[in-house]
Amino acid sequence: MKKALIITSSLFLILTVFQITKSFGVFETRFTEDSNINIAKWHIYVNDYNLNNTNNTFYVDNITYTNNEGVSEGRFAPGVTGSFLLEIDPTDTEVSFEYSLSIDLSGLEYDQIRIDSIEGIDGTNLTVNDGVYSKVFPLSDIYDGKTDTIKVTFSWINDDENNDSDSELGSSSGNIEIPINIRFNQYIE
Repeated sequence: MKKALIITSSLFLILTVFQITKSFGVFETRFTEDSNINIAKWHIYVNDYNLNNTNNTFYVDNITYTNNEGVSEGRFAPGVTGSFLLEIDPTDTEVSFEYSLSIDLSGLEYDQIRIDSIEGIDGTNLTVNDGVYSKVFPLSDIYDGKTDTIKVTFSWINDDENNDSDSELGSSSGNIEIPINIRFNQYIE
């Protein structure tokens, strides 16, 4: 009887070791496979400046001035109106996106500079909500090579109450920075 118990115990011990080894082998089995996932590109240019670089700054190089009789050409002064274009070009972009544009002059030292209008031109239809201008740029328009053009018109209010401030501004460095905020988000249709 003792011999049968030893044989049975040995058999169970061998079976237990076999099961442990088998289950350990299941957990240690590894499969390695390379997968190629194509990532959609996201390159948006504003006025030919690539905003995917480390510096997300763009500049407005071409400003047109009107109502500037008595002011040197290409100069901004009280009573003068100016405008510039923003071109949004998603040529190398493979996703639909929405952009939101706002211009906040509240941080400027001189309140005689005003934004008169922001409007889409050449078929660019903007939606306005609380001073934020936005538009969805669908993938079909990107594939068709379309760009959006936005015209910003601004003016320097000629008011005698601002003469001191106008003189200070007129004798400054010669540049006014207008903070333009454009936010781009992927648009999921």
